[in-house]
Amino acid sequence: MGATATGKSDVAIRMAKEFDGEIISMDSRQVYRGFDIGTGKVTADDRRRVPHHLIDILEPHEFNSAGKHAAHARTIFDEILDKNKTPFLVGGTGLYFRVLFHGIIDVNIPEEESKLFRQALSEQATRELYENLREIDPERAAALSPRDRVRVLRAIEICLLTGKTHSEHIAGQRPGADWGGLKIVLTLPRAALRKRIAERTREMYERGWVDEVRSLLASGVGLEAPAMKSLGYDVIARALAARLDPDATIDTVITRTQQYAKRQETFFRSERDAHWIDVSASDGVEAVKGLIRMHFGL
Repeated sequence: MGATATGKSDVAIRMAKEFDGEIISMDSRQVYRGFDIGTGKVTADDRRRVPHHLIDILEPHEFNSAGKHAAHARTIFDEILDKNKTPFLVGGTGLYFRVLFHGIIDVNIPEEESKLFRQALSEQATRELYENLREIDPERAAALSPRDRVRVLRAIEICLLTGKTHSEHIAGQRPGADWGGLKIVLTLPRAALRKRIAERTREMYERGWVDEVRSLLASGVGLEAPAMKSLGYDVIARALAARLDPDATIDTVITRTQQYAKRQETFFRSERDAHWIDVSASDGVEAVKGLIRMHFGL
């Protein structure tokens, strides 16, 4: 696990080769076909070197969910074990890991009641809703983007209509699978992470991120598609739709990505049994390898 730009994919590939493993992606955006550059998707060559799962499994208009993704991950996890190989769960989408480890929230709110609630809040700005969520469920708010109206509204709905926060529902639900595994969070010093995000984002633009978004829009993928709400894609797509210079969006995307990385780290700190490894240290990768060997007695 870890924030964006901490090098999760590279480290995971090295570990999977070292320990005869396969990788299960726990990334909410790499599931979408055609969304490659801006999601940091591993290359075809990487996938030939080490088998990857749950990448390029959905069309841009299809919805994914933490529950659906966790169910797929559980099935693939068992299949990898049946081959006497090592499953590596890799990604930065904290909610997907949370559901996998701790179970899924099963909140029964009558549809009509939910509809009336959402209508009552329909005039409120997304930022205002987010600030309301921070007051009633700060832990859930920390895991969400202030611009993610759908999930923010759902979290408020759960709190106000059930009387329990998202975290309280998680605690009361059936536990996730007993993995008997090792949780490792890759991290970098804050300044180093911000710098790496800036450099990585600029590299993505140089590799043709804007052209990728332009091609997706031309192929019929609209601004309303779930995949187009991915970090950075939404900003570039809106600039193109408004006939503005898409290259001028780079600073906005960098800032939003840095803010997102901060929320990711906040979320992962709730995984109290996780081991944090600073991959900027000269022995960072070796420390990951050593933890794996020690945990599994290899």
